[in-house]
Amino acid sequence: MGQDEKIKEAQEILDWAIMHLNVSIKCKIMDYKHGNYRIQVLKGDRLVMPIQIAEEDVRESNPKENFIPDKLKTLLKNLENY
Repeated sequence: MGQDEKIKEAQEILDWAIMHLNVSIKCKIMDYKHGNYRIQVLKGDRLVMPIQIAEEDVRESNPKENFIPDKLKTLLKNLENY
C-alpha cells in the first residue's frame, strides 16, 4: 500500500471516529513518516494543535464493529477541550 493510500484510509477512519464520538473537532492528516501520522487538529477554522498519532492506534479502529481503541478515544475527546 502506497503512502497516499495509507493516508486516505487513515483519514477515513479518523473522520468516522470523530463522527462516532460526536466531538467538535476536525483532523487533517498532513504526512506519514516512521509509523506515525502527523495531524492538524482544528476546532472550527482555528488550529488547535499539530499532533502525531501512531499508525497502530488508527489501524486498531474498526468502523464495521463500532470499535475505537481507548487510547484514540481519549485523545480525541481531550482535544475537544482545547
